[in-house]
Amino acid sequence: MKKTVIEISRNDLRKSLPDVACNEAEGTFFAVWAAAPGMESSSADYFISGQKISSSGEAVGAPVEVLKTDDILMLPRVLHNPNKNQYLVIYCRGENNFNIRGIILDAAGRAVGGQFKVTDVPANQFHYTMAFNSRRNQFLITYNDFRDDISTAYGVIIDDTGAVVKEEFAISNAPGHQVNPVVCYNPQNDTYLVNWEDFRAHGNSLEALGTLEVMTDIYGALLSADGAILVNDIPMCADAGAANADQRFNGIAYNPKKNEFLASWTDTRTSLHNVGIMGRIVKADGSMPEADFPLVNLPGAQMIGHIHYAPQQDAYFIAFECDSNDVDKFYFKDIKAHLAIAALWLDGSGRPASGMIDMFSGSGNQRFVRFAHSAASNTFLLVWQSDFPGVSDSVEGHIMSAGGNIMGALYKK
Repeated sequence: MKKTVIEISRNDLRKSLPDVACNEAEGTFFAVWAAAPGMESSSADYFISGQKISSSGEAVGAPVEVLKTDDILMLPRVLHNPNKNQYLVIYCRGENNFNIRGIILDAAGRAVGGQFKVTDVPANQFHYTMAFNSRRNQFLITYNDFRDDISTAYGVIIDDTGAVVKEEFAISNAPGHQVNPVVCYNPQNDTYLVNWEDFRAHGNSLEALGTLEVMTDIYGALLSADGAILVNDIPMCADAGAANADQRFNGIAYNPKKNEFLASWTDTRTSLHNVGIMGRIVKADGSMPEADFPLVNLPGAQMIGHIHYAPQQDAYFIAFECDSNDVDKFYFKDIKAHLAIAALWLDGSGRPASGMIDMFSGSGNQRFVRFAHSAASNTFLLVWQSDFPGVSDSVEGHIMSAGGNIMGALYKK
């Protein structure tokens, strides 16, 4: 195992919630993050910034200023389009509402045209993810908002120029809130699997911030490439009606060898050591012939995992936040947690195949880890937010992150 910790961005700007994509054609990575004015900043501007990084962990060129504005900018997400050797970056811009915007960058991180609107409705859109359809050169972007007093999961399909191909549509019309829809593409079947945090067990009377106070479930849907719902309301983990445990921070990875998905989520069930990460195999047709099972269940707490299938190993790689001590079941509101970044290998069926790999456990609070994988070099670049000392988020949750520096780790098994 080879691991190199790198400092991606350190300054007084309040940087938060990074993401990273791999450019296989070049063997490089491109990391992005949001930056807000710091306590001693002379400017009141907000930024989406980026940095190109080599497969050996070195900065390639200077940091890139993707966007600069006096509007609040948050939560950038980035994907590489190998068909055009470009990146799509989506982000939240605070104008009249927090709506999703996008911008296309070339391989060097330079803008190809101006920013464009992904959504533009009188409501705040958050928790957005996207998947690239390599057959059609399209992106399915998923998100939730509160336009009807209840958070609903939506999708919109855009092409590789940012033009809307399919206007936004509701993914689930179930009662209660649906939050944090995550999407994953299946190139063999030309379909998408989506999952989300589901609050239908609590009905329509629950307020938006009330979702941080009650137990939740994980549901999903299988969509065709044109956005049609093939299978809806897939109960990946549905036990909130009995208040058995809390499930949040869901994800999905696709396994091309088996043509199936591994869904994941953070879980607080009593059979785990404390807070852990559970998973479940979802077949290409949306069926789930087997029950869920632990992905990460070690002493202390492990949470908010990000997962990917590595074909060379026929295995999944999962990175996550962890605390050596037990945390409260509503850990995401516990600002006293001392979080490190770790990872673990899972075999091709999703079962643990290694011990915990310490990626970074230095001083301070490390959060919001994301990573990209280069199949050509068989390396992973993990990126995360290293909180400034003494800062904490508001009760509104991690989207309104108080910020810190951006760190990374280059890892090769």
